[in-house]
Amino acid sequence: MRQLRRLLISSIAFLFCLIISLPTLAQERLSEIIKKIEPSTVVILTYDKDGKIISQGSGFFISKNGDIITSRHVLARAYSAGVKTINGKIYPITLIVAEDKEADLIRASVNIPVESVYPLSISSSIPEVGERVVVIGSPLGLERTVSDGIISAVRDIPAFGKIYQITAPISPGSSGSPVVNMKGEVIGVATFQFVEGQNLNFAIPGERIAKLKTEKGKTLDEWKMGKTEESLDSAEGLYYAGLIFLWADDYEKALPYFENAAKKDPLFADAYFQIGFCNDSLERYTEAIEAYKQAIRIKPDYADAHNNLGVAYGSLGRYTEEIEAYKQAIRIKPDDAKAHYGLGVAYLIIGDRGSALNEYKILKNLDNNLSNRLFNLIYR
Repeated sequence: MRQLRRLLISSIAFLFCLIISLPTLAQERLSEIIKKIEPSTVVILTYDKDGKIISQGSGFFISKNGDIITSRHVLARAYSAGVKTINGKIYPITLIVAEDKEADLIRASVNIPVESVYPLSISSSIPEVGERVVVIGSPLGLERTVSDGIISAVRDIPAFGKIYQITAPISPGSSGSPVVNMKGEVIGVATFQFVEGQNLNFAIPGERIAKLKTEKGKTLDEWKMGKTEESLDSAEGLYYAGLIFLWADDYEKALPYFENAAKKDPLFADAYFQIGFCNDSLERYTEAIEAYKQAIRIKPDYADAHNNLGVAYGSLGRYTEEIEAYKQAIRIKPDDAKAHYGLGVAYLIIGDRGSALNEYKILKNLDNNLSNRLFNLIYR
């Protein structure tokens, strides 16, 4: 009994010491990660035609040959640009080798000795909500400022893809900063967005960095000459502004931007799609249907528009039209799991259990989660 008591006291003492030491261990781990990634981060300096600095952003090395990743808008007005490394030296950006306009990403080559380059690894895996992240950037001219927080939301935006909302503070100058997990991997790129008085902190997922297709490369002058007008007065600029509010699930504020984009460019299929999506989310299903139909008129093989059209029809109880819309989505994109699931549910609603079961069999090879959900609906 006495020995058991001693063992119990020892175990309690050990647990107490462990609990006390956990914050210290976590802080030490954070410090290690910061030390690891800091040499890989750079300050982006942009200059006007007279060589004067006009703006500052953040970025990081992605390859040993000196390529960096930053936010596209950081270089938008630059006549020339350079990167400032951790040792204080500045090296010129020579070529734009890849870009993702919609995600505000750019990959650029830097004329820099290889011994000064420390590339970071990219993770394409989707982080968990609540997962801790670190951002190292240069907000408001404060070089290599560290902020940390968590992934507060992982949003799936139709016709765009995933976006991460983060609690780590992001300010002007932070755009292009690496968003790093506790393994020291880049899971995203910080993008600062300030629209109508709102500071919205987002990260573009790492998978979009991995999908950037490198090309021969253009000088900054050549790249700027090839750019279309992207001001807020243009259809494209209005569309991107709408996307920012869509990332935050603010459909009421997003909708007018997409509507104005469609007015500016009546053949802008994506703008009509997002008008439909916003109205659908706001339970204005008739308006959503008309917008999706217009997107399809412009772009007949728009699988996502056919799929969402089916959802809107289903919300109004128009099941025959819902089924036809899903079939069109599947014709264009046979592996569209959401369309197969929606079609299976629609068949069940009209009492066609056999056809619903066929959709379940197809779904088993596409999406386990959706196939299980459909199975439970069929056999409940």
